[in-house]
Amino acid sequence: MDYRKLLGKVESAVLPYFGGGTVDAPSRRLRVTQPVAPGWWRFEVKGREATAREPASPEGLEALPRVRGHVWGTRLVREGAVAEPLALMPEEEPPRLSPVTARRWHDGTLLFDGVEFEGEAEETARRALEEGRGLGDARGVSAPLRAAFGFSVLEAASRTTRIPFAPVEARARVLDVAREGRAEAERCLRALAQERARFLQMQAEREARREAEAPARLRQESGAPEVWRDAEGREIAWLLSGRERERWEALHAAPESPWDADRRDVAGTGSGREQGEARRDAEARAWTNRERGTRAPWRDADGREVARTLSSHERDARAGRGHTRQEHWRAESETGARVERALDKAGARLLGHRRLGDGLLEVVYTFMGERFVTVVEAATLRVRDAGVCLAGADTRVTLESLPSVLREAIDTDALVITRHV
Repeated sequence: MDYRKLLGKVESAVLPYFGGGTVDAPSRRLRVTQPVAPGWWRFEVKGREATAREPASPEGLEALPRVRGHVWGTRLVREGAVAEPLALMPEEEPPRLSPVTARRWHDGTLLFDGVEFEGEAEETARRALEEGRGLGDARGVSAPLRAAFGFSVLEAASRTTRIPFAPVEARARVLDVAREGRAEAERCLRALAQERARFLQMQAEREARREAEAPARLRQESGAPEVWRDAEGREIAWLLSGRERERWEALHAAPESPWDADRRDVAGTGSGREQGEARRDAEARAWTNRERGTRAPWRDADGREVARTLSSHERDARAGRGHTRQEHWRAESETGARVERALDKAGARLLGHRRLGDGLLEVVYTFMGERFVTVVEAATLRVRDAGVCLAGADTRVTLESLPSVLREAIDTDALVITRHV
């Protein structure tokens, strides 16, 4: 068999597109060559790439599993107070709390299907919502309708209190909110805010403790004292903290200048005091020239140029750190591909990512119908800030293993989101 012919085969498929860089066929995920508006499209599929050719009508919905519930904004609320996003909703918005049906696509996304006939229960819930009261023990109101009503009350209270929430955070108390009304909704939101505040305080204390312990840890690792002194007890050198050391290394990453040579020459001569003073003078002159970005050459006694300070661009080029626009684009593309692969393995969908500096990456993705923002190390994808309360265990997980932790927190109603962006 000639596999080149198989790889070059072009197929046509009608698929729902939800945005982003991928689209899901029944058996695999395809990379979209050119993003288009969300909707149903006829795609031309070649290998693992799909190109949208023209809008199309939905196909094959009847064979997909049906899910029933009540609409809350752009979500369907079903049994268990689970509020899932509805994709590709019609232009005409259904009446709030309406009974609706959806179809579950192959990747788990719910596709809006239609509005069902409603009874007196929906009208009872709408009237209570308009009057600002709870449902109490009203008869005939199903559990999904009560949950949709409770989420609506929480949404109104959230706008007033300015305390954000996600449905998975309030799922355990949403039926109490539906029964009691606005007062219970505000208590629920304030409890969430207090939990987030405790987590952020604990995080700040842990960071401060780490900074305070850094010098002692560095001394222990190096086996050296924190401060070196000369014979007369005067300070001649000291250990730098982690951040100070990074800054010093960044400032001294340029090729050797005459000041570097001077500093090296004095290192092996003179007393400890003289060495320390000479070293600091040489470093001060080198630092000043680097900060100014001067390019004036140093000349010998005959006026010949012997050396000069390089610009930052030249220093990067000398050190091999310079990147062309194409190289930068390729590096960003490779990073995005690694992030997307890690999330795909865990059943999550990448929405976007951006660099934060210091080798960190902010990743935005969806998982189990919720949106999460996580900060990871770009090189290893180890988590620095999960965006949820993990009791200080953020760095013990990676971007690939984090979704399993999120799933457990959601299933046990223990999830508290700390990064609502």
